Amino acid sequence: MDANFNFFPNWRRDDGQISLAGEDGGIGFHVDSYDVFLVQVSGERNWTVELDFLSENEEIDRLDSRHDVRILRPPNSPKRTVSVTLKPGDMLYLPPRIPHCGTAITPDCMTLSVGFRSPSASEMLSSLAEEIGERVRSGSSSDERYSESNPDDLLENASRGLLTRTSSEVCKRILL
Repeated sequence: MDANFNFFPNWRRDDGQISLAGEDGGIGFHVDSYDVFLVQVSGERNWTVELDFLSENEEIDRLDSRHDVRILRPPNSPKRTVSVTLKPGDMLYLPPRIPHCGTAITPDCMTLSVGFRSPSASEMLSSLAEEIGERVRSGSSSDERYSESNPDDLLENASRGLLTRTSSEVCKRILL
């Protein structure tokens, strides 16, 4: 699988899943928070794909309360959807947060789903903060604290709210 999806960097690779379904089988409308490639291995599956991204708040509003998993009620406006039938060897790409529903057409339906992380800005910043925290805790500088090395710089720039070049260099040294 790595050779077929090497156009994504390794850190984005998340998972691969096989979905087996009999005729008319499927899980219903849902969204994924990552890039997904759906590869039809055997049989045929029809995909209904909405053309608009769904925010997390919109997803919560559309959750079908009859299920314990995050299945959505069908879309209100079917004209904002497309229908695609995959046959063995066909592939469909779905960007993050696009609602979709796959239904098996044949009794021997097998689909490979390959997912790639698509982190939000807040997820990336949280991970970066965790990584920096780990480096600081495990390094020799974990007890080092920031202090102004040149009080004149502090006084000169404090009224303008600026971080001096020297202050920036001290921060870099402590953190990295």
